[in-house]
Amino acid sequence: MTSLVSEPPSRRREASRIELGKGRLWTHRLRGGPLLLSCTAGAVWITREGEPEDVVLEAGSSYGGEGRGLLVVEALEPAQIAVARGEAGKTARAALAKARGSWLVLLSLLALYVIWGSTYLAVSVALETMPPFLLAGTRFMTAGALLYGVLRLRGAPRPTLRQWGAAARVGVLLLVFGNGFVVVSQQWVSSGVAAVVVSTMPLWLALFATARGRGAARAVHAPAGAPEVSRREWIGLLVGFAGAALLHLGGDLHAAHAGALLILLAPVSWALGSLYSRSLPLPEGPMAVAAEMLAGGAVMLAVSALSGEHLAAAPSSRSLLALAYLAVFGSIIALSAYTYLLRSTRPAIATSYAYVNPIVAIALGVLVAGERASATTWAAAAIVGAGVVIVSRR
Repeated sequence: MTSLVSEPPSRRREASRIELGKGRLWTHRLRGGPLLLSCTAGAVWITREGEPEDVVLEAGSSYGGEGRGLLVVEALEPAQIAVARGEAGKTARAALAKARGSWLVLLSLLALYVIWGSTYLAVSVALETMPPFLLAGTRFMTAGALLYGVLRLRGAPRPTLRQWGAAARVGVLLLVFGNGFVVVSQQWVSSGVAAVVVSTMPLWLALFATARGRGAARAVHAPAGAPEVSRREWIGLLVGFAGAALLHLGGDLHAAHAGALLILLAPVSWALGSLYSRSLPLPEGPMAVAAEMLAGGAVMLAVSALSGEHLAAAPSSRSLLALAYLAVFGSIIALSAYTYLLRSTRPAIATSYAYVNPIVAIALGVLVAGERASATTWAAAAIVGAGVVIVSRR
């Protein structure tokens, strides 16, 4: 049970510093006057009555409150906050900090929508002169090594052997199967169709999370505690999967090679890896991503060697540029933006890329690569997107 830390009356009219242990709360009821709250150490989560958005403050950032309502601050880790009332200058700086945070959220969303939406086209270009697993393995090994090196230079600890093992398991599910199947299938499937199929991932995640909860409840003989899928969620799941079925039945997933159908397993594997990662002893923060990319990339290169992949000739400059774009922008910058959004916004906002990326991918494929997007593809993208929106709503 979370304990509460009330504000002493003697501190309400002047700046004060309050120490909070991880998970502890500090509450304050605004009564009309301005209030400035600064995080001087650690990180805290702020919820204010009447505001739809929650705010995460890290050391060095501030939050300005005014008006009426209950303010609740929860420490995400051992933290220290400074509270002051009635100081217009500091309140103005807090407003600027809040505005800066809003811009960062918008820029991060734009990065996810455009960069992750464009990676499907980049994969198609890279595949022109590179085999799939060699391409994907090189991408993630390069990105993982760069991120790992930067984190170590900044003082992040090396993962333990146990953490490397956990990262390898997640990396295989997310990257080798999740991303690898997409790359293999894009030898025969257009970038737009690939993006539409992958966008069903949140629907699979919702199903697996519910099934896992029910299984755990049965294991402890407490079926009443299992999470139930609401009517709204069932509608969203059915709508989303109807879009995926339309894509298949409409002919857009029919290809000369059976390998194209591997893409249907990609979102399933990604959802399983995402759910599985929550219970594994992964490294802290971005180091988990670096370890997963290094482990997954190494397995991909091993698969490439065992399957006999080889370069018929030196990769073209187009393919190499696409590979560099995938490693730096698709695997480091966009992933950093996604991590920031998970900490700073609601999950529904952070995962909204799932129904925006297909539109971006289809449009880029048509405008840049000369791909053909049938009416079925556009309709399926709209239907899957609607299903994901329904499931993601709170």
